[in-house]
Amino acid sequence: MSLTRVVSFCLGDIPSAKVGIVELMKELQNQGLILSDFYLTGQLTKEIIAEADIIISIRSADSYELEIVKECKRLGKMLIYYTDDDLLNIPQYAESTEYFNSGLIKKNIISIMNECDYLLTNNILLKEKYEQYVQKGAFVINAPALLIDQVIPGTCHQVDTKPIKIGFSGGTDHKKNLEQLLSEPLKRIKDKYKDKVQLEIMGAKPDLGNLSYTHISYMSNYDRYIEKMRSIQWDIALAPLPSSDFHSCKYFNKYLEYGAICAAGIYSDVQPYKQIVKSGINGILTENTTEGWETALISLIENTVLRNEIQRKARYELEQEFNKSYIANDLRKKMEFITSYKAPSCNYRHVKISVGKQELIRSKLGNVFSSMGMKAPYYILKKVIIKIKKK
Repeated sequence: MSLTRVVSFCLGDIPSAKVGIVELMKELQNQGLILSDFYLTGQLTKEIIAEADIIISIRSADSYELEIVKECKRLGKMLIYYTDDDLLNIPQYAESTEYFNSGLIKKNIISIMNECDYLLTNNILLKEKYEQYVQKGAFVINAPALLIDQVIPGTCHQVDTKPIKIGFSGGTDHKKNLEQLLSEPLKRIKDKYKDKVQLEIMGAKPDLGNLSYTHISYMSNYDRYIEKMRSIQWDIALAPLPSSDFHSCKYFNKYLEYGAICAAGIYSDVQPYKQIVKSGINGILTENTTEGWETALISLIENTVLRNEIQRKARYELEQEFNKSYIANDLRKKMEFITSYKAPSCNYRHVKISVGKQELIRSKLGNVFSSMGMKAPYYILKKVIIKIKKK
């Protein structure tokens, strides 16, 4: 009997797809358990759809993706919806807020999930929120720490480096969080330690007043991002996050990245970090106050033993419980059908919808104009400018 063929698709080649789904499916394929392929939505063909047994729809929201999911359902494919964000509750300051908060897109997201058999996510709170929209049930798994394969463990535990490097890595949406939560404590730390500390910020570019820092540009290409992360050597890494319903539903990706590069992480004492960080052991949890962040930073700057111990324990935990093999096996145990489901036999002639990049472009433009009306040209221009700036 042939192996189950799992096809995953997403509008973009984004980190969420690679970390949450693609690498895990590759791992199961490497173990000889499934056949796996990942495609951008516009790359899907009738042949690809026909040959699939299981379809994983990654963060899908477009009307074109809804049509694909409906057709796959008609053909007897098993459908799984994956999300690592509260897509129906995107905050107003996010770059994608106009898109995701439009009535049409919210309706599409719910309709796509309604067609799906299962929901797959990385946060129990997202499971509780979104399980109602799918037909059969929901599963929660951890995402793997992909960086542990890229950073050599022996380079992690250097005894003492001067100056001490403090870093942050995150998308441009984090600009506001950095300005509100870290501006004052970082100024105090710089005043206290002067040239004994250096600050590097990757991605977001906050206005921290007269506080100087080295900025590392945002990298939309995940492979380039991984390459850069493996080369930086931060002693301490920062993960500020507000306490909100939306942020509570996120995943603790920064713990995976900081631990992998052997940086001692300081995390806001909020969800999702409270799920994984044991303060003083594999990281530091702090209140979102100037005094809280300042105290946490001082403790790791001045206590080399504590800093190195946190680095070591976080890295060890990731190696043991967040490697690709461990997570893929956990997924297989929870979702046994992932290696056994077989869809009814069909060929490309049975696929009744039009597919391809042109169909996707027409749908995306239609979505934008339907949901935004006269504001659509401005929105499209803004997205083009943002994409150019990120390159």
